[in-house]
Amino acid sequence: MILFARLTVISLLVFIGLGVIPARADIGIAGDDEMKSFIIKKAHKQLEQYFTTGEYRFDIQPRWMPNQLLQQSPAQVLSVQLSGQIRRYTNFEVLYRQHGNRKRAEIQLKVIAEQKLPVVTDRIRRGAKLQEKHLVYQWVSVAENGESYIASFEKLIGKTLRRTLLSGQPVRKSYVSRDLIIKAGDEVQIFIKRKGIQVQVSGVAREDGAKGDRIKIFSNETNHKYVGEVLRPGVIQWKSTL
Repeated sequence: MILFARLTVISLLVFIGLGVIPARADIGIAGDDEMKSFIIKKAHKQLEQYFTTGEYRFDIQPRWMPNQLLQQSPAQVLSVQLSGQIRRYTNFEVLYRQHGNRKRAEIQLKVIAEQKLPVVTDRIRRGAKLQEKHLVYQWVSVAENGESYIASFEKLIGKTLRRTLLSGQPVRKSYVSRDLIIKAGDEVQIFIKRKGIQVQVSGVAREDGAKGDRIKIFSNETNHKYVGEVLRPGVIQWKSTL
């Protein structure tokens, strides 16, 4: 039995050395809880700095940390920085000092980010205008790299829905109509700039447009069709000639 146990231990050490069995910190090391807690607090502060607008809260749990890092003391940690995008499993880089040298370690934390957002209280059909009675604030799980949500009542009230929403659903920017500043049939001025020369021609908008939209315009002056970007009411910046 003693010989068998020794052979088992030796085999495990060989497999770990070859990388077949990873020596991972999530196996657990006695006394590493203080270091984990310290790193999580640092990561929490990093996320708070990353999300500078809106009201957020975070649930952070360790997923993987190297043993060599956990064997250090919190006093040796210099910084904990976000590495890449915020996902369910988010990577961070820990900079720490060991024997007078600076070292870096990659860690992975499970991050659940929630934002306090307006959500609809009932099923609301496409084409309806949002009113204050349709909305309530709730905590919603969000990802930074996703399309942004509208975070305040003021920016939603009076907007027309472009799709049907279900009860408890937050409102993305693409779900509501934007403020049109040019409508089809409006007379507009088109600024055309080519090779350092800018000219201005009159035209008629063929499509509705909000600021930043690209719409089609026809000019009786030149008898040409254009595509331009809406800058402000009645003003278009030329982008191409059709």
